[in-house]
Amino acid sequence: KNALTRLQERIERASRYDSLMKTRLFGCGCHEQIVEGHHFQSAIASLILLNAVFIGITSDMSMKRSVESFERSSTGEFPDIPMPNWAIVVDYIFNVAFIAELSLRVLVLESRFCAGPDWKWNLFDTCLVGLSVAEMSLVGLGFNPSFMRVLRVVRVARSLRMLRLMRFTHLVRKLRLMTVAIINCSMMLMWAVLALLLVTFVFAVVFLNATSQYVSDASLDDDNVDIIKTYFGSLFMTMVTLFMAVAGGVDWWDVMRLLQEIHIAYGLIFMLFITITVLAVLNVINAIFVNDAMESTRTDHDLRMQGELEDTRLMLERLTAIFESIESQGTGLGEIPDALFIEQVEREEMKMQFALLGLHYTDGLTFFKLLDIDANKSLGIDQFVMGCLRLKGGALLIDTNIMLEDTKALVSTTSRAHKKAMETIATQVKNVSDKLSGLTREMQNKGSERSVSQNLRLRR
Repeated sequence: KNALTRLQERIERASRYDSLMKTRLFGCGCHEQIVEGHHFQSAIASLILLNAVFIGITSDMSMKRSVESFERSSTGEFPDIPMPNWAIVVDYIFNVAFIAELSLRVLVLESRFCAGPDWKWNLFDTCLVGLSVAEMSLVGLGFNPSFMRVLRVVRVARSLRMLRLMRFTHLVRKLRLMTVAIINCSMMLMWAVLALLLVTFVFAVVFLNATSQYVSDASLDDDNVDIIKTYFGSLFMTMVTLFMAVAGGVDWWDVMRLLQEIHIAYGLIFMLFITITVLAVLNVINAIFVNDAMESTRTDHDLRMQGELEDTRLMLERLTAIFESIESQGTGLGEIPDALFIEQVEREEMKMQFALLGLHYTDGLTFFKLLDIDANKSLGIDQFVMGCLRLKGGALLIDTNIMLEDTKALVSTTSRAHKKAMETIATQVKNVSDKLSGLTREMQNKGSERSVSQNLRLRR
């Protein structure tokens, strides 16, 4: 009963959600295809990129103005160097454009804006636009942003608008591939960092004990003590030193030479740490990341769809080139006769080209019969390309088509033989029936003659 009740509640919630998604208050649903379309999203992505470039330029200008103000203040001047007017105008244009884009999506999507699949991105956009409106309002009221810490923080937060580009990664397949791989490998990254920390911690404890013993026994004029204090002054600094030796932050030979001054055994242990970390841990982590990235591309719906479209486009181009190369050997009228097709596809070079496309065949005649669906003994470019796409998938699919053709032929032959046998049987049955009818009539005639002769005898 409880399970049934929960199921009913879930169905009711789904029904309410569907009705909410279908509710239209502003009557702008007809423009949803425009807002969700490829061209509109590409325009918004381009606008975000331009805004990022503008933020970079204004940040550079802000730094130069700050340096100039500092240099003037050292001479006793305290000038306030304002932002150029053109930068303020461009900033207002960008803000108005983003406000208009957000308002348009609110009017068109309505309830889907707050409860749809992209509600998190919509909330993020709303917060950014709200910060921009707040900044524009305060600046319009006469507040100087350079003297307000809050507005400076707001301007820094506006640079987060670049993150919105992740929303449009489906427009570029390679970019989406990298983004999906990074997101799906985030958990693996955490475990990889943990594994690296554990290995680094174990070796850091060994080196920390060795260096602490060396420092306790060292003389006052030992130059290595200062270097040890720099590299191995604490457990944290020891782990940082080991990580930098692996990541390239410090030359690991400098660290090894210092450890060899303590004892040759610690130099060998350090080499063991480098070997384990670089050749084992990092390579295993890289392999796992690559494997997870490949798995993520196979499970992502948009990536698979884009990959299929790209493969189909490339195959169409290659099949068109193959058709043109075969057709050029014939009459050049856009048709390939059966004899020419069979002759050309029997060549090893042509077989290799079809094999690269995933099409494997045993002989050209069978291949031609599978493509020539209208049985006119010639192939046009549409018939050739569409037939090859239909047969794409390797020898198994072609063999299956061959088996289907053989099965059809066998069924047809069997049907004709069965029909002929039935006609023969019907003829024989008819002949027997006719003979029986003749015998019956003869017997009836003989019976009539006997009865007549008997009647004549009785009369006499």
